[in-house]
Amino acid sequence: MQVSWAAMSFATWSFAIALGVYAFDLSGPSAVGIAAAIRLLPGVLATPIAGVLGDRHSRRSVLLLSTGATAAVLGLSAAAAALEAPAAVVYVLAGLFTVVLSPYIPAAGALFPFLARTPQELSAANVAHSIADNVGFLLGAVATGILLAASGPALVFGLAAAVAASALLFLARVQPDRRPEYAGPAAAGILAETAAGARSTLSDPGLRVVAAAIALLSVFEGAADVLAVIVALDLLGLSAGSVGVLNALWGIGAVASSVVLVALLDRGRLALALALGCLVVGLATALPGAWAVAAVAYVAWLGIGVGFNLGDTAARTLLLRLGSDEVLGRVVGALETVRIASMTIGSILVPAAVALLGIRGALFALAAMMPVYLALGWRALRSFEIGAPVSERSYALLRADPIFEPLPVATLERLTHGLFTVRADAGEEIICEGDVGDHFYLIDSGEVEVFEGETFRRAQGTGESFGEIALLRDVPRTATVRARTETTLLALDREHFISAVTGHDRSHHAAHAAADEKLPSLAPSRILS
Repeated sequence: MQVSWAAMSFATWSFAIALGVYAFDLSGPSAVGIAAAIRLLPGVLATPIAGVLGDRHSRRSVLLLSTGATAAVLGLSAAAAALEAPAAVVYVLAGLFTVVLSPYIPAAGALFPFLARTPQELSAANVAHSIADNVGFLLGAVATGILLAASGPALVFGLAAAVAASALLFLARVQPDRRPEYAGPAAAGILAETAAGARSTLSDPGLRVVAAAIALLSVFEGAADVLAVIVALDLLGLSAGSVGVLNALWGIGAVASSVVLVALLDRGRLALALALGCLVVGLATALPGAWAVAAVAYVAWLGIGVGFNLGDTAARTLLLRLGSDEVLGRVVGALETVRIASMTIGSILVPAAVALLGIRGALFALAAMMPVYLALGWRALRSFEIGAPVSERSYALLRADPIFEPLPVATLERLTHGLFTVRADAGEEIICEGDVGDHFYLIDSGEVEVFEGETFRRAQGTGESFGEIALLRDVPRTATVRARTETTLLALDREHFISAVTGHDRSHHAAHAAADEKLPSLAPSRILS
C-alpha cells in the first residue's frame, strides 16, 4: 500500500508541476492558476461519489481500477502534448485525470484502519504514508525538474504514466478485502449514500474541526503549487528547472519532518503537531516576501514542506481515528472534496492576490491566515490529544469481537481504556442466572462453561465473549457462566457498552445478531423484561 502510493504521488505531482510549466509557456502566469483549477475542479464533484465505491466494494479492487485508469489518462496526455494537440485537449485530460484518481484516496484511507492492528500502528501507518507521499513527491519533483530542463512537459507526462502503471504491481500483492453484507437502512442509492458521508462529517464535531484544518492547509497546498511557478519565474527570474527544485525542497522538508511526527503521534500529541505545522507553514510562506532572493525562497519551500506535513498528517490521523468503517470511504471522500475545493481556491486566489497586492503582498496575506486559524481553533484542537497508548492485547481482543469490529478506532481506543481485568479460578461463577446484568466480558485466557439451569449449553474460550443479552435487552442474566479452568477476562461496564454499541448502526446490528444466536435455546419467560 505504501509503495504503491509513493508511485501514485510521483505520478500526480510530476504531472501537476509539468502541467503548470506547460500552461506558463503557452499563456503566462495567469494560465498557471487556470490550468490548476481545470485539473482540480472535476474532483470536487467526483470524489464524494467515488467514496461510495470504497464502502460498497472491495477497497483493493477500487484501488486497482483507479490506478489503471489514471495511468491510461496520463499516457493520453503525453501523446497529446507530444503531438502538439490543442491545449484544450491537454486541459480536458487534466480534469479527467482527477476524476479517475478520485476513488483512490477514499479507498486507501478507509483500508488503513482495517489493516492496522492497533491505534499506535494506525498512527505509524499514517507517518509511513506521509513519508511515501513525500518521497514520491520529492522524486517526482527532481525528475520533473531534470526532464523539463532537458526536454519538455510531454516527456514528464509519459514518465508519470509509466510510474502510475507500476503501482498496479504493488497493489496486486495487497490481500483482497470483503465489504460486510449488512449495509443498514440508509443504503438507498448512490446519491443517498454519497450524502451519508457528508452528513456524517457535518454532524460530528470532531470531523468538522478536522475538515476546517484540512481545508486551510489545502488552500496553502494549492497556492504553493502556483506560487512555486510565479516566485521562481517572475519574482526571482529563475529558469523553469528551478520550479522543480522548489517543489523538491518541499518534499525534502516533508520527509525530514517525519522524525518529529513519529515522536508527537506516538505520544498522542495530535493537536500539537497540527498547531506546530500551521505555524511553520505561515512563517515560511512570508519569508520570500520579506527577502526576495533565491536562497531564501529555497529555505521557505523547505519550511512549507515541514509544516504542511506535520499539520496534514496529524489531521488525517484524526480523520481515520474518528470515522466509522461503514461510511469511512465516504467520509474520506467528503473531506477529500474539501481538500480539492480548497486547493482549487488556493490556486485561483494566488493570481488574484498577485494582481491586487503584488507577489510579496500575496505571500504576506496568505501567511497571516495561519495565526488567525490557530487563535480561533486552538481550544477545540486540544480536545483531540489522545493520552496514554492502549494495551495492544486488549485492543486486539476487543476489535476481533464482531460486536465491536465496526466501531471507529477512537471509540475502540476509548473502550479499551475502560476495560478492567477479572480473574476467576476453576469452578468459580462469573455471572449467575437471574442476577442483574452490569458487565460485558471478553475471555483473555482460559475457558468457561455456560449453563441454563443445570443444563450445559456450550464452552467458550480465548477471544469469545458473553454478557451482552442482559445489557441489550435490559433483562436479568439468562444463563450462568462458570470458569472451567483458571480464566482471565476483560470486563466492560454497562454504560460504556451501551453507549458505544447503540450509538453505531452496524455494531448495534451485530450485537443483536449475537444475542439472537444464543437466545433460541432459552425459554421465552427468561428473556422478557
